Amino acid sequence: MNRRRLIFFVIFGVYHLVIFVFTSYIDVQKQDLGVLTSMYKFIHLFKYGAFLGITLFITDFVWSWRERKMAEKESESLKFEVNTLKAKVYDLQEAAKPTSSSQPEDDSQ
Repeated sequence: MNRRRLIFFVIFGVYHLVIFVFTSYIDVQKQDLGVLTSMYKFIHLFKYGAFLGITLFITDFVWSWRERKMAEKESESLKFEVNTLKAKVYDLQEAAKPTSSSQPEDDSQ
C-alpha cells in the first residue's frame, strides 16, 4: 500500500470515528431536549459531513478501480514479455541443435 493510500485511509477512519463518537453522544443525550435543540442551529453542517463521506467513498472506489486496471495492464505486459522470452529461448535451442544435412546412405546396393 502506497503512502497516499495509507493517508487516505487514516482520513477515512478518522471520519468514521468522528461519526461514531457524535452519534454515540446524541444517543446518550436523547433525553435532554436542550442539547438536541441547541444542535439544531448546526444542522446545515451535517450536509457537508455527508458530502465529505460520499466524496471519500467515491475516491476510494475510483482509486481501487484504477489500481485494478493498472494491475491488469501490467499483467498483460508481463505475459507478453514472458511469451517473447520463451520464443527467443526456443529459437536459440533450435539454432543450437545439430542439423543433419546429409541423408542416410542406403547400403542395399
